[in-house]
Amino acid sequence: MERIIKIGKTLRNNWKKSVFGAFVVYYGASTLKEKYQINILMRAACKEAAKYGDALIPIDRNPTLVTVILNPVANKRKAKKDYEKYCEPLLLLAGLQVDVIQTTSEGNAKEVVETLRGTEAIIVAGGDGTLSETVTGLLRRNDEANRFPLGVLPLGRTNSLGNILFPGGEGVEKVKQLIQACMAIIENNTTWKDVMKIEPIDTGDETPNKPVYALTSIEWGAFRDTISKKDKYWIYGPLRGYASYIFNGYKDSLCWECSGSMKYSPPCHGCENCVTKKPEIKRKWAFFIPNTQAAPQLEPKSITNPECAVINELCFKSTDFRIQPQVNDGLSALSVGLGKNKYTYTEFVSEGWRRLNGESDTPEVIKARTIELRPLENKSDVVIAIDQEEFDVKPVKITLLPKMVKFFCKPE
Repeated sequence: MERIIKIGKTLRNNWKKSVFGAFVVYYGASTLKEKYQINILMRAACKEAAKYGDALIPIDRNPTLVTVILNPVANKRKAKKDYEKYCEPLLLLAGLQVDVIQTTSEGNAKEVVETLRGTEAIIVAGGDGTLSETVTGLLRRNDEANRFPLGVLPLGRTNSLGNILFPGGEGVEKVKQLIQACMAIIENNTTWKDVMKIEPIDTGDETPNKPVYALTSIEWGAFRDTISKKDKYWIYGPLRGYASYIFNGYKDSLCWECSGSMKYSPPCHGCENCVTKKPEIKRKWAFFIPNTQAAPQLEPKSITNPECAVINELCFKSTDFRIQPQVNDGLSALSVGLGKNKYTYTEFVSEGWRRLNGESDTPEVIKARTIELRPLENKSDVVIAIDQEEFDVKPVKITLLPKMVKFFCKPE
């Protein structure tokens, strides 16, 4: 009893050291527990992947070759380490022949994929930027290369599509997400995703660039600008998004006015006006199940839809502008959202916090198949985000391409 009383007095007399020591012990215990759980997860995943690697393949077949497009500087240079630690062992144990190509600069993934030959699947190890570049390079080709399945290893700072295909989080949940992404590739579970084609409109001022392809969103306005600045407030940790709204909600550097006009056509299930029939491509696989099924297509010549060719026009002025692909009741469409025209500082911060909590979003105004977006003014310092990558605001034509790219996904 005297010993316990003595320890209590010591802790009371040195309470600062005691509190610090308690935090150190708690952090150490949490770290050890996390490492132990990750070790158990990886051991189970490796055993499961090895079952595919031990399976026999025909004597005249080589192991399936997959190409990994790895962005080594993604997620503050953590992507390469995480790939080699959690993803590469599973792919190799499954019997895949893995060819890793590391990107060296912005736009390099597009160049690599445009000239890529001799692979049976492409795996993107990075974030939204690397994935967008890969899809753009894939769809700029004219050899039906988009029929190859595309794998996503969400190793970047922002992983919009990766989080949709494989919900994840931090720590152990992040490792679970990477394991699910790798097992989807190994088990050959696939799904088709819609793509947005963004083409610059020729205004005669300069030579238009090649089209860019996007998968998740096109965003423009003050809310997007505020979220893009949140990493400046890293000192606030998980609250940096909230801090970004507090410290930027009154600044004129945000794009408070998104104005212009849109010409758009309504959504269509597919008719002779908008569907182009694509040939079926047959591929042979090693341990993958042979897949000769192309994306589901309707026969365009047998369907007529007079409303498909109708062009509507809308002038807008807003603080927030967003376009996202959506599928409702089997109908693919571009969902256009417009926020309020003006916000007070308090309204802007409150609305931003609600969006961070998932309690609010940009209100939908129209649904469309094609959109011609013409901003009212072309300012050099105003940017629009296409899959989280920044581009100058210019007149563009946005076309929805239904079921254009095949992605590996979870079985359900």
